[in-house]
Amino acid sequence: MPHMINELIEITNKKEFYQNCTFHLLKMEGMIGQFNVAEFDFVIEELDVETVGNVEHWRITSHQTKKIKDIFTEQYLPYIKLKIFNDHPLLWPYKSKELECNLSGFPKGLSEFMGDLALEYEETSGNWLPLSSDFFSMQMSYFENGRISIGIVEQLEPGIRSICEKHGIRFEVENKIEQDYSYSNLKVLIFGNSDVSPYNFNLGQPYIIAEEFFATKK
Repeated sequence: MPHMINELIEITNKKEFYQNCTFHLLKMEGMIGQFNVAEFDFVIEELDVETVGNVEHWRITSHQTKKIKDIFTEQYLPYIKLKIFNDHPLLWPYKSKELECNLSGFPKGLSEFMGDLALEYEETSGNWLPLSSDFFSMQMSYFENGRISIGIVEQLEPGIRSICEKHGIRFEVENKIEQDYSYSNLKVLIFGNSDVSPYNFNLGQPYIIAEEFFATKK
């Protein structure tokens, strides 16, 4: 039932859970098809001396699953506090406009240019969107013809434009593409911990991107 995912989220965000429990993935099964269903079986075990051995089994089911990252890990600590977001940098590639851009003119210092871009991606997307996803084979393409075409989410456009101006590169937006409407309901479930890192900054927290999440206690 949908409300049980909220119950599981509430459990994982309790102070007692963080201090006294372990949280492990036992099994994952996925079915590629019309609904792209994935099932994740977790075990929660209490380690408090008075309740040691108390075990709960939970299943998280995701529908229309688009991406699973770093879910297969031996130890979730300190990232065991679940939270669901409807708006997050991880969702920009699915929900935001994509800009088709042309960059022309070779930078005098390619390393400095790429360094500025890397900092921009980290600052704007909280390190969730890697520079390499848009700027790949950069050096080879530039050396060949002095220009490159890229696709970026609209949130990155102001910063990239400013960096291009700084390095004497012409930046042009050729086309703006609306994302598929079917992605509008996507959410991201992050295994995080705001005491260690805010949810909008990437330090390797596991996550699942899907349209809907459900949980059942087994």
